[in-house]
Amino acid sequence: MFKSINEERKTFSKKIVEHVKNLIITEQLKPGDKLPAERQLAEMMNVSRPTVREAFKILSAMGFLTIKQGHGVVVADETARIDNLASYLFLETDTIRELFEVRKTIETQTSEWAAKRGKQDFLEQISEMANETYDTIVINNKYSVKEELETFLSQSDQKFHLMIAEAAGNEVIIRIMNNLIDLLRKSRLQSMRIPGRVTQSLKEHIKIADAIVGRDAKLARKSMLEHLRSVEQDLIKELDETGNSQTSI
Repeated sequence: MFKSINEERKTFSKKIVEHVKNLIITEQLKPGDKLPAERQLAEMMNVSRPTVREAFKILSAMGFLTIKQGHGVVVADETARIDNLASYLFLETDTIRELFEVRKTIETQTSEWAAKRGKQDFLEQISEMANETYDTIVINNKYSVKEELETFLSQSDQKFHLMIAEAAGNEVIIRIMNNLIDLLRKSRLQSMRIPGRVTQSLKEHIKIADAIVGRDAKLARKSMLEHLRSVEQDLIKELDETGNSQTSI
């Protein structure tokens, strides 16, 4: 299963990462399986222990492995993999751009489909939720505790985008969005901390919801695109201004 690595030294850890990751993806290694100890795996793959240790750290950051002090290294379950992968993905500004490329492709289309296909009573629920969230946060300023505010906003934002996907009436899109939402968790929290971003996003949500409930598919698509571009630009600007383009968000 674990083969000798015969490549240039600088690629040793990368090759180990790819090999172990492939074993997990193809289910030759399953969640909970324990990997050989560093020294044993180093001998099996003909590399040094520091190289194995480095590969373990990378795979752990990617969410494929869980390192348990005193208990060794085990294959992570899928839930932990998604959570940790989110942290790993948001290491560079370029990755944020790539994420929003995907969002702009998928969510503009779901907004258009929602306006065309969604059941009227469900579309009205989306609109009501968008307006109620705005009133709760901007008008009534209900949450004074930071952690409670962030939790409420995160859940509301997630629900808003998932409801639009559901209204679009495409089961595959719903599954994609459910997985995508997990990857958005940290970028969503980061955007909330940008001054003025919360109010702006909530206003944009209302605009999107109004277009959808009004069956204006073209405007729904345009409004979603403007929203996603706005959030993306604010996130990138924030990282550029702080000189922190490699901070996990």
